[in-house]
Amino acid sequence: MNSIRFASILFAASLAAAGPIYNVYDLGTLGGTSAQAFGLSSNGLVAGAATTAYGYQHAFVSNGSGLTDLTSNSNASEGTASGVNASGQVAGTAYVNGEAYATVWTGSANQAIAGAGSYAMAISDSGQVAGMMTSNGQGNAFITENGVVTDLGTLPGGSWSAAYGINDRGEVAGYGQIGGVFRGFVWSPQTGFTILGTLGGANSYAMGINDAGEVVGDSQTFSGYSSAFLDAGGVMINLGTLGGNSSYAYGINSAGDVVGYSYVAGNAMTHAFLYENGALIDLNSLLGTPGWTITAAYAINDSNEIAGTAMLNGVEHAVLLVDPPAPDSSLDAASAPEPATVALALAGLGLMFLSRLRPLRRRRVQPPALPR
Repeated sequence: MNSIRFASILFAASLAAAGPIYNVYDLGTLGGTSAQAFGLSSNGLVAGAATTAYGYQHAFVSNGSGLTDLTSNSNASEGTASGVNASGQVAGTAYVNGEAYATVWTGSANQAIAGAGSYAMAISDSGQVAGMMTSNGQGNAFITENGVVTDLGTLPGGSWSAAYGINDRGEVAGYGQIGGVFRGFVWSPQTGFTILGTLGGANSYAMGINDAGEVVGDSQTFSGYSSAFLDAGGVMINLGTLGGNSSYAYGINSAGDVVGYSYVAGNAMTHAFLYENGALIDLNSLLGTPGWTITAAYAINDSNEIAGTAMLNGVEHAVLLVDPPAPDSSLDAASAPEPATVALALAGLGLMFLSRLRPLRRRRVQPPALPR
């Protein structure tokens, strides 16, 4: 082994040793064979979608011990939950008679907050919701507050927009179509739309925003492939990949830690990543629970809990990653295999959903029908 390669391995090991070691908690199922976690609150509530025993997709919320089906006992046939806040309000999409309706679930009650052809993608702790609605035959980003829907319109000269993230200051992250390309944006009540740049390619997509206004998403590079980015203070940072061609960022906390997923070497599969202290780390190298492959991460909170999707014995699970598990946690530790040692996690350093319509096809969060 040459000295440069040996030094890089030692550097990677030091990052893992200094970083968190996560336990994986299986959130359970709704009787089907697939579950995905998309949203995470500051106090550890998780929202997502799971299939039932009959193959339908239902929205769920979880406090860490099993899934609560939000779609059953409603007039919807299917659903997806995309975000959840600390009060337990869940934002997502309910499908009624084949039409999508942006919906908020509060306890056992649910309410459509916009008309047919709408999708709710994120919710803040104050209860503001961001998403996309159909207006005059086109998709427009929207926000709601106290039951009032505000149509944000489109980028100047554009024809389509959608919002995917919202912070507690009412700032929104999303992307829109303009001049034949997609560009990420930030919208605020004070300044309206600010169009983001790219990493050298034609398109960019903003997917999440924290209270400091830092934005994450992905952008095409000069190569035409996509790379995850962090935009802080107007400077777009290329986060790189885990050895594959493309990567995508979705969640960011107040410390600026970012989660998402990347193709690994060979581009046959994806691994979830954590971007922390300037380094992109494969989350699978930080696991204290053996047997799992974390394929995607969609949200991270200020307790460094991470919600995402994992494979175990060929089956897709919604999972919550916790470091360390709180002694009084409501999580059912019996649902997870016994934790491994830190040494096993470090040894893993040597190893390398739902679709949206996009220029490059890859797994994404809902809604699947939105142009991308």
